[in-house]
Amino acid sequence: MHDSDEQIKECKQTLEKLIGKKILEIDFKSYEDECWRVYINTDKGKMVMTFCKKWGCPVVEVREEASFQELDF
Repeated sequence: MHDSDEQIKECKQTLEKLIGKKILEIDFKSYEDECWRVYINTDKGKMVMTFCKKWGCPVVEVREEASFQELDF
């Protein structure tokens, strides 16, 4: 399996962690003109997806902490 195939498989497995969770809030920010971040808050924690033009697949981080809605901003 090529590195890109393995990366795509890992991205898919991480995204599947959203199944069955209630999405509470989504935010989107761009940076460095070639990258974007999508923040997904669920009832079970947060997921941050980072996309860059040169990447074959986004980097996905799962954070099992309180969602933004539960914090006082």
